[in-house]
Amino acid sequence: MTKKFLYTNTELDAQISSLQKAIRLSMNGVVADSMADHGLHYKKNYGVTTLRLKEIAHDYTPGVALAERLWLLGIRETMILATLLAPAESFPEHIAENWSRECTNQELIEQANMNLFQHLPYAASFALKCINSDTSSLQSFGFTLALRKYTHMNEVDVRHVVQRGIALSSDSDSYLIKTIAACLARFCRINRSTAQIVQDLVNQSITNESVGLTIIRKFVDNELIFLGYEQDNP
Repeated sequence: MTKKFLYTNTELDAQISSLQKAIRLSMNGVVADSMADHGLHYKKNYGVTTLRLKEIAHDYTPGVALAERLWLLGIRETMILATLLAPAESFPEHIAENWSRECTNQELIEQANMNLFQHLPYAASFALKCINSDTSSLQSFGFTLALRKYTHMNEVDVRHVVQRGIALSSDSDSYLIKTIAACLARFCRINRSTAQIVQDLVNQSITNESVGLTIIRKFVDNELIFLGYEQDNP
């Protein structure tokens, strides 16, 4: 495996040291243990709340070099801080690709998308790329991002994402299925004609449907009812 090397400088070293000190001062072992019990595993986890991490990040100027250094430490808190301190408008796509592959749990996928990826100028196309991958965590990453960028998806994109979600629904874990379901339901908010497209595509697979597809259909139906496009039939 190719090792990653980054040039260092005194200013960056001082920033990293200061950030690590702030993390240690805010650590919460009980929270870290609870997260591990719920399947959120990291190389190291200090249990610092995301609200506190945002407060810490507020005192630093975003920069690609700083964000890269933080990410490569592989600690939960430094990785989340990296997503907060990466400049979205100039963030290189090849680094985005590396980071997305390394988001392998639910929290990091959601934090990365909320803090950084939804703001990237290439976010919508990046979501499609992840959705088309063969890796479950990358697929989850892509559907999470597509949900946040749903207003930037055209009809061709919507059809592709819905069909991809249906194809994955029969052989995916519960987290991915619920992420797919939430994404497809959110597409219904674009407009009524798009909602009809989503409903029609989901209903095409009604014969011998999987448990996953049943969950997706329930999410979509509930969204249609919420939007007033369908009446609730008990």
